[in-house]
Amino acid sequence: MEYNFCVKASLKYEAEVIVVGGGLAGCAAAIAAARNGADTMLVEETGMVGGLATLGYVGPLDATTKRNGESFGGLAEEIVESTRNLNKAYGGPNYYALKVAPEMLRFVLLQKLKEAGVKILFHANLIGVEKSQDEISHIYLSTKSGIEVAVAKRFIDATGDGDLIAFSGEEFVKGSEAGVFDELREGNLDKIHYQSGTLEKYDAYKSNGLMQPVSVMFSMGNVDCALAQKYCNRMLTYDDLGITKEEVMKLPYFGTVGFEENGDYIPIPQGRVLIVKFGIDGKFALVNMSRVVGIDGTDAVEKSKAEEIAQMQILYLCDFLIRFVPGFENAYLYTSSHTLGVRETRRLVGKYVLKGREVINCETFDDGVACGSYGIDIHDPQGKSKAIGGMLKGDYYHIPYGCLVPKTIKNLLVAGRCISVDHVAHSSTRIQGTCILTGQAAGTAAALSLKNNVFCDELNVEMLKSSLRKDGVFL
Repeated sequence: MEYNFCVKASLKYEAEVIVVGGGLAGCAAAIAAARNGADTMLVEETGMVGGLATLGYVGPLDATTKRNGESFGGLAEEIVESTRNLNKAYGGPNYYALKVAPEMLRFVLLQKLKEAGVKILFHANLIGVEKSQDEISHIYLSTKSGIEVAVAKRFIDATGDGDLIAFSGEEFVKGSEAGVFDELREGNLDKIHYQSGTLEKYDAYKSNGLMQPVSVMFSMGNVDCALAQKYCNRMLTYDDLGITKEEVMKLPYFGTVGFEENGDYIPIPQGRVLIVKFGIDGKFALVNMSRVVGIDGTDAVEKSKAEEIAQMQILYLCDFLIRFVPGFENAYLYTSSHTLGVRETRRLVGKYVLKGREVINCETFDDGVACGSYGIDIHDPQGKSKAIGGMLKGDYYHIPYGCLVPKTIKNLLVAGRCISVDHVAHSSTRIQGTCILTGQAAGTAAALSLKNNVFCDELNVEMLKSSLRKDGVFL
């Protein structure tokens, strides 16, 4: 049954550029647009900027450098260095030995947004779009004050899920495409990395449209990380831990999602122990072991259910680690994410679709406006295998401007996780450092298109590249 719900909405917000989504890509886009002279507004559905890097406690901010260690510069380098400095000043004796600390990153991003003059609207959800021919005229936002209207000349979708793309009627895909594994086979990366030094072939998915699993992050204190890491990144058997299947079957959460019986292997959600140590004394561990498969993060019911399951997995995993894994005997839960980590949902089908083989072979393009360097990292959409893929064949690859530009809407750009790439390429471009770089490119492009009185798809890319280089971006 369908219902009609009519409501009056008043014009409340105006800007030249509106960025929807306050994750790393959205923050970078907003900062870049404002620094390049555009009156800019950032719309964020929660009460914190940074997205999964802050709310989701995804601490390892990767792909800010080439594989050889040379920096990509720009906002990626600036954000990392600023966060490190703030972390050293206020992080205390156990500050993260990662590139960034989530607690500090949120303040760094907020400060840079404010210094750039970006107007921020927290607790606002995008619920609709109005178009005039091939332009977005205004968007509808659900706020505490009711349904409100925001108008702008340029819009940037940095929602991660491609919400603005979908509401605008632009073409998008979700998950794996038919024949996408050809990209992996051509690069000899159709492998499962069960553990260091062991590779096994991975059969292609039995169906299309499969998306990587969702998960949550957490950390534990008082961990003997040196001892625990001996069991890390491996598919563990009962013999590895010196326990019996019967002991595990007695656990109250045995048989729940992620803890189903798994033959000779330990029944844990990701199938392996995976931690990153941090803190000056190395006694803290960032734990990446939660996993829920078969979830569409754009479906309200599925996402809500996955949130329940993944959050409970934190408690169960803490119990399991303390009971059975050497190094965790005296550990305790330290922090946990405040939102579900979604790796993959909608992706734009834009002016250009970057292919997995182009990423694997580290190809460059005349219209390359951002760089990536992370390996192919497809978390198994069908089960508990480790990531599928492997290392790239060079130091970096280009992301063409066409990956940020829709086919029809002329005043819309896209940044971050939902740019125009295939399933294989996406497993690299979704990484946080790359999201910052595509965000900076999109924000700069939006501002330049206004200055030059052209639509986004008409912008001179050489001018854009020159502006990015002036702002310290390596291309």
